[in-house]
Amino acid sequence: MKQLMLAVLMVGFMASLVSAQPQDMEFTPGPRMIRAIEQIAGSYAHLGHSLGLTTQQKEAITGLVQRLKTEMWMKEAVLVGMFQELEEKRRHGLLQDSEYRVANTLTGGIETDELNLFIETLANLRGVLTADQQAKLRASSHPTMTFRLSQGFNTKIGLMSLEGIGRVYNGYRDELRLTEAQAQSIHSLLETARGEVLRFGTEIDLSRVEADELVMRLDMDPEVLRAKMQKTGETEGVLFNKLFAVSDQIDAQLTEEQRKKLAELKQNSQRQAAGKGQSGHAGASHEERPGAVGFDYFLDQAGRLGLAHEQITALVAAKNETRKAVLIEQAKLKGAELKLLGLLRYQDSETSVPEDKIATAVQGLEEVRSRITRVKALGYLKARAILTREQQQRVHPPQTLEDAR
Repeated sequence: MKQLMLAVLMVGFMASLVSAQPQDMEFTPGPRMIRAIEQIAGSYAHLGHSLGLTTQQKEAITGLVQRLKTEMWMKEAVLVGMFQELEEKRRHGLLQDSEYRVANTLTGGIETDELNLFIETLANLRGVLTADQQAKLRASSHPTMTFRLSQGFNTKIGLMSLEGIGRVYNGYRDELRLTEAQAQSIHSLLETARGEVLRFGTEIDLSRVEADELVMRLDMDPEVLRAKMQKTGETEGVLFNKLFAVSDQIDAQLTEEQRKKLAELKQNSQRQAAGKGQSGHAGASHEERPGAVGFDYFLDQAGRLGLAHEQITALVAAKNETRKAVLIEQAKLKGAELKLLGLLRYQDSETSVPEDKIATAVQGLEEVRSRITRVKALGYLKARAILTREQQQRVHPPQTLEDAR
């Protein structure tokens, strides 16, 4: 499966897209899969008495949900870390076009792992029930057809990507001195690509709705669902490969001199965008921006501190390394919290959990929190060490260790 957010990154619109969309917009498949498993497990729990679920069955269901969430959170942490690295490089004009395609391949592998985990958990959940319980569940279940309004997310991403690619025709036409033949050829390529984006986007939306409905069917064959979800991912891949292809085709219309000029224009555009983001904080003190721990604070003050290009590059690399480590630990923290909550839930059942088990779970939770704090603190020191002595004297210690955006 191909990662949706990469097409947004192709044109550097991720920040504006996030701010413009509802908070529940999901850029990765993990949250949707977790929600589906929780919904199914919740329906079992709701009908637990009428189904005659045993204590062992309830524990098995809880364990399966916990395992899925714990493993999925880790995979999502890797996906989000990859995305944030690309976005951070783009924001500071350090991103190479080839990095999009490499990341697209890597995210495809991770999403395939997520799909396998989801299908396996779905089959295991239903395998917990006896044949008689499954029959009772089917008798009481009446899945509804979904007529919700499509978000059209893939279509929006595809069209925004084309808009970015189309800057060659729309924004840089005069600077590149395109000939009339070049302009007509590029216009034709963009027009054809627009139709393909609309067609594939609609196909992906319909395929996803059909897959969501299959998940809730008790007689659903897991392999049929796998095929449907894989088809959705493959269609996403076709859509994004079309975007990559049209970018290559437009690039092929340019002369070598025009390609060099285009690279300069793109780089200047990225730097200007980064400068606007920095200027918004130019007069802010460290105390006024309590969320800025080292990296963002230093990067936002690049002009005032007189940071060299090499320093900005090193700060971005260090920030990405630290943030990836924090994301992984935060995923572990959620897993540790889930484990503790599971133990506390049993305190209300007939079976009591020994206090030493709860104490061990709490200790594990605190150890993860300690590691997160340590990673953030060492990250700040690493960022500060990149500065010269004179630059270090012009900044202040952090007021909080919360992540900066």
